[in-house]
Amino acid sequence: MKPFIIIFFLLFCFSSKAQTIQSENIQIVRDAYGVPHIFGKTDADAAYGLAWAHSEDDFKSIQENLLPSKGLAGSVLGKEGVLFDYLLKFASLDVTVPKLYKQGALSDTFERVISGYVQGLNAYAVAHPEQLLHKDLFPISEVDILNGYMLKLSLMAGVGMALKATRENRIDMYSAPNEKGSNGIAVAKELMDDNKTLLVGNSHQPIEGGFAWYEAHIQSEEGWNITGGLFPGGMTIFVGNNENLGWTHTVNYHNFGDIYKLKTKGKSYFLDGEWKKFKIRKEKFKLKVGFFKIGITKKLYDTEFGPVFSTKHGKYAFRFPVYMDIRAAEQWYKMNKSRNWNEFESALKMEALPLFNVVYADKENNIMLQSGGQIPLRDPKLDWKQPIDGTSSKAKWNKLLEYDKKPIVLNPECGYVFNANNTPLQCTGENCEWNEYFVGLQMFTMNRAELFDRYFESHKGKFTDEDIHFVKYNKSFLKDASYYNCFKALYNLDENKYPRLKEAIQTVKCWDFDADAADTNASIVLVVHKMLAKKLQGSVGFLSIQKESLSESDVVWALTKAKHFLMKTHHSIHPALGDVQRHIRGDISYPVGGMSEVPKASESSLYDEKKGIYRLNGGDGYIHFAKFSDKGVEIRTINAFGASSMKNSPHYTDQMELFIQEKTKPMTLNKAEIFRDAVRIYHPK
Repeated sequence: MKPFIIIFFLLFCFSSKAQTIQSENIQIVRDAYGVPHIFGKTDADAAYGLAWAHSEDDFKSIQENLLPSKGLAGSVLGKEGVLFDYLLKFASLDVTVPKLYKQGALSDTFERVISGYVQGLNAYAVAHPEQLLHKDLFPISEVDILNGYMLKLSLMAGVGMALKATRENRIDMYSAPNEKGSNGIAVAKELMDDNKTLLVGNSHQPIEGGFAWYEAHIQSEEGWNITGGLFPGGMTIFVGNNENLGWTHTVNYHNFGDIYKLKTKGKSYFLDGEWKKFKIRKEKFKLKVGFFKIGITKKLYDTEFGPVFSTKHGKYAFRFPVYMDIRAAEQWYKMNKSRNWNEFESALKMEALPLFNVVYADKENNIMLQSGGQIPLRDPKLDWKQPIDGTSSKAKWNKLLEYDKKPIVLNPECGYVFNANNTPLQCTGENCEWNEYFVGLQMFTMNRAELFDRYFESHKGKFTDEDIHFVKYNKSFLKDASYYNCFKALYNLDENKYPRLKEAIQTVKCWDFDADAADTNASIVLVVHKMLAKKLQGSVGFLSIQKESLSESDVVWALTKAKHFLMKTHHSIHPALGDVQRHIRGDISYPVGGMSEVPKASESSLYDEKKGIYRLNGGDGYIHFAKFSDKGVEIRTINAFGASSMKNSPHYTDQMELFIQEKTKPMTLNKAEIFRDAVRIYHPK
């Protein structure tokens, strides 16, 4: 390990902006649930402590998110990993990120935070070499961390869906919702029975792996004091609250980039009446196949529009702002440290996050929804239907939509805002909506938002905690909205026409559209959803926004498959939903209700084919409630499993029962309370 330590030492001793972190300036305090409360003298100290604490709990996922930063994912993770290595090169992030970093795209203050985080990860790697996934991954640098951010954000901003849509020749899937939705709610104190401003954060992500929420509290003597969730490799809180304000994100689906269909001939593409040469480069990748690692060389093409993705259907150029800006991490940092609405809005005006709705609340009783991101400023006179004609540079945008042109609703008279991955045209009461337009604006809505809209509009009187619990954990589909309109062929089948499916059809018709774990009519609907999603290659949300309803032949096929599956595995088409869908980790298994596209979202995948069990893998995971008043902020949270992904940890599964019971645990920002109730206090070593 000596050469490794020497490299690590040199890396930071000769970095002009790095300050060597002293571990005695950092304290990690673990509470009863193992959640880390990190205290540092400086922000950089706190970032070091965050890196160390998170590594203790999930070093594997952090490394998996960093592997493609050095082109190593394919050699460790195989085919799945090499796709991330490819994206790094495809979008030229390996060139753009270090270039912008060297040019000073980030402030010196934030560079010190990155340096502190990097030092923390490298120190943990030195101390735990047995946990390394690849010998060449460490030491990592500030640029490697930023590469990790850019890769994840590129996928979330639509580059991943664009690659999938073009590869499968289904451009209709681009900018469509996936199964990973989110809910956000903010209510002004005038509408709450306890006179406190409410924020509900309920992001729907995978509950394990690189996109899973990790809960932490970060505090420094430089004014950083916030609790919330972040992804592996994250240097700040992404969603959460400080003493004064809080926010959550939901994914929005504006068109954050464009796909151009190219006319090509050999090594040239046709643009503005002439043939232009592709910029061609060769990139090498390593792929793990069994026990072997093979080398792959691939030609990558670039045009005036951007990088080119070659398929058997043709060549497509991609143009996305996301891989042209590395400041997203710093915007989150400034959001973390904002003390009021003006400072928070100043952070939003950086416009460095490539996507996301922001649902916001603060102690001054401000509530807000903004549907932001880096949205191309497109000429409304042109046809922007995807894919775009790539033979004319008229469709090559060079500017982004300005901040004040994006949807924002601040302190509406209606007293509440919400978002559930729906259009921002539907986010509050009928007379308080934002009602403007821009090219690329998301127009569709889905069941969760429709349900929220009706609930808040129809509610009489002030909201209680029980009211908020009811709407957040609601497990139902509306019977006269987008979901039903799409799936109506299923609910209108004639049992006389399909006598072999008579009992199954009657079961579906008897279902009350509520996915409670004890419901014995819901299981067959769940399995029908799974069968249709697989056959039609689209989530329930995606299927719900299609112009054409599902065909009778498709739903008959899916119902037949579902009946066969349940009879074979459960010997009945009436098992309780919780017997089919389970929340499982290790030896612990709980029944779980909910489905895709209900507020209490449950995403599950087939776990035990013989027993007919689907295991929860996404949807509700980290949930965050914050209430602001003159007396301070009250915080309650829950995570799907626990604070640690280590099997030998007592916090591997200790939140599962509360999670299933739809309960929460208290959280605090108060240092005295944290130390008083601490289970363990230590310095990183």
